[in-house]
Amino acid sequence: MIESPQTDSIINTASFKKSDFSFVEDFNQIIELMLTGNNSDAVGKAVAQLEEKFENAKRILDSLPGLQYTKEEQEALLDDELMVLESKKAQLQSYKRVNQVELQ
Repeated sequence: MIESPQTDSIINTASFKKSDFSFVEDFNQIIELMLTGNNSDAVGKAVAQLEEKFENAKRILDSLPGLQYTKEEQEALLDDELMVLESKKAQLQSYKRVNQVELQ
């Protein structure tokens, strides 16, 4: 049986933006800088910023819970958790019925 992600260590799941994974504009900027002249400092700075953006994207991906599982394992975990949820819902309904009977 696969261990539930709930028992894994707590992972920082900071929110992120779609732009954190968009690199086209950065590539275009580097190409434009290279085509427009000999401004190697600006090209170097743009490349460094792109590398930093890649590292940030990698950190975000590494922080996502459940990535260590295959798709099949994730589906099995989901099925297990859905079964637990249904069981808890059934228990709650049973407790509500017992409580209603006691109140009457």
